Amino acid sequence: MKSPPPEKGSSAAKPRRRSNDSPAPVATRADLKVAFPKKNRPPSAAAFTAHLPLALGKRLELARSFLLRQKDVKEDIYFYGPKTGWALRYLSKEQPLCALLLHGGAPVAIVALPAAAAAAVNWKTLSPAGQLAHKNAHGSPALLWLDIPLAGAGAADFKAIVRVKLAAQAASAP
Repeated sequence: MKSPPPEKGSSAAKPRRRSNDSPAPVATRADLKVAFPKKNRPPSAAAFTAHLPLALGKRLELARSFLLRQKDVKEDIYFYGPKTGWALRYLSKEQPLCALLLHGGAPVAIVALPAAAAAAVNWKTLSPAGQLAHKNAHGSPALLWLDIPLAGAGAADFKAIVRVKLAAQAASAP
């Protein structure tokens, strides 16, 4: 005897997805919405935090306050183009230090490390987030670009890397 067909709306009618079927689709660059894409509308520094959920906003504020406590570090808001949008840029003695921006709804720090600073970083002591940022770094051996997520342990890695960069800049200053 045949069993009756499952009713519409019944949970038996839909096959359940197992966790090992297929991974969730990965967001591509085209899928990610730029937080502040318009050049003629610069946001305030507070708008970056307001654009994030509370926990991530606190992470961004902690990173900002850490940077502003450093000697001779200034903050400004810089437009990096329509694909990246506005970011908080930090300068140390008029030299670029890093940038904080929103990417995919999360705060990210971008740091360019010269060869001397990159050699001084102890990459093995960083968290898995910092090690992944090092693995995915781009640029050249003379200038290594790191994209460090500020969520989770990445914030502590970011602080350690910025301290090394500041020390390298101070050592090379005339």
